[in-house]
Amino acid sequence: MKALITYQLRDYLKSYNYVAPFSVFIIMLIVNYAFYPNPVLASYGVTAIYLYILTAWVTVTFFHTEDSIQEGITIIHTGSENKFFVSKYLSLLFITIVFAVISVVYPVVFGMFSEQVTIESLTIGFLTHLLLGVLAISIGALFTRNIVETRSNQWLGIILVLVVSISSLGIQQLLPPSWEYLLLLIPPISEVIVQMNDSLNVNDILIMYGWSIGYSSCLIIMFFIIYQRKKRYK
Repeated sequence: MKALITYQLRDYLKSYNYVAPFSVFIIMLIVNYAFYPNPVLASYGVTAIYLYILTAWVTVTFFHTEDSIQEGITIIHTGSENKFFVSKYLSLLFITIVFAVISVVYPVVFGMFSEQVTIESLTIGFLTHLLLGVLAISIGALFTRNIVETRSNQWLGIILVLVVSISSLGIQQLLPPSWEYLLLLIPPISEVIVQMNDSLNVNDILIMYGWSIGYSSCLIIMFFIIYQRKKRYK
């Protein structure tokens, strides 16, 4: 598995598909901290949203690094489709960890915060970036060519999900009370960010983290189920 992950990452680096999203991320990070001072958790909440959006972008391009023919050859050499796609997810997890570390460390190193940064704040900041990145990976994978064949539908679908998930609390105000349960189907992005902006309540944040992990796990399982069914009926 380690060799396969190394191959996936090396192939992605050679494709230069990472240049645009990584450049946009760095620019957004610099702009976010351009004005001093900044509150710790609220600032981490904003950059976590940036990471969420850009990780979804990276996920689609990462899954499409190889063309369909080369992907088929790689799967044959791998010996297992499940192993091949698991290596994709793990490679993207590594990329997300790198993004998360940069997001958390950058403002600390350059003294961008108006208050003292505690270990607790750093931990919550890192985990929030990481879990929102994992959510983005699980969402983005469902809009790759392995699931959605039309390229335009891939990007339209993922943009729609990202927009709706980020603005879900605003949408909640427009829904009648009997429809609010539908929000459970939307990725819990807004809820996590609200916890970052409110007074620190570790229990509430842990609940949101658990929800995010469960939601991501369901989407990843859904990817493998849908992929196998599409392959079966081709």
